[in-house]
Amino acid sequence: MRSHFWKKVVDLGKVEKRNVVSRLSDDHLQAWTRALRELPAAPVTEADVLAWVVGPLRSFFPFERFLGGYGILSCDRIHIRSLVTSGHSTEFMEGLESAFDLNSRGCFAWWVSNCKPFILDKTGGRDDSGGRIIATEREIEELGRFSMGVVAAHGVIDRYFNSGTYISFAGVPNDNPKRTLAALDLIAPVLHTLFLGIVESAYSVVQTAELTDRQRDLVDLAIQGLSDKEIAVRLGISHNTVGNHFSVIYAKLGIRKRAQLVALMK
Repeated sequence: MRSHFWKKVVDLGKVEKRNVVSRLSDDHLQAWTRALRELPAAPVTEADVLAWVVGPLRSFFPFERFLGGYGILSCDRIHIRSLVTSGHSTEFMEGLESAFDLNSRGCFAWWVSNCKPFILDKTGGRDDSGGRIIATEREIEELGRFSMGVVAAHGVIDRYFNSGTYISFAGVPNDNPKRTLAALDLIAPVLHTLFLGIVESAYSVVQTAELTDRQRDLVDLAIQGLSDKEIAVRLGISHNTVGNHFSVIYAKLGIRKRAQLVALMK
């Protein structure tokens, strides 16, 4: 049986289906329903998400390459916690940063501010109303260097936790941009919930259930790249208390320093 978590995934898809039904044909909506029926069973892994994306999802939403990542937003930088890709070249993958500045990518920065789907091609970016989005030279250059064609992207941002999931499909058809962006409105919340499942599974593997709620708060802030001093200010505790908490956390997880903690949680 599917858990309550997976019922939530399907329900998200149904809610978004009602919101975009006027922009997609009956055939497309039926394909989406079939894709939802093939969602992986819990607990989910990155391999499960990839299998669903390149299989059932691709039948609904044609593409050549996929990139999806869950990350933390801190000080105008995105810190990637989970990354799933398909079809991208080794050169492209080697150029990806585990953390990057929002200012280096105009379309991505626009998405963070607006939380709406967009299309990017060699002429620049466009939103679902056809409005122009300013792309950086780096974004345009990558399209040509890696022969990515038309890219369609979207995702979900949780403002409360400063985290979210970003999805990008390269090599999508360019005959009906409105339909493409409408489909992304369906896909984004489902993939976001799947990525949350990946992160939750990772926590359980390293036995973070042994940590207190306050200790988990410290772990999350450490992953975001905050210093002990910054964590103390954020949580309203002393610098020494932060150090004491981390000593206990390290002992519980069998590690010795911050770098090991961050690596363990990625």
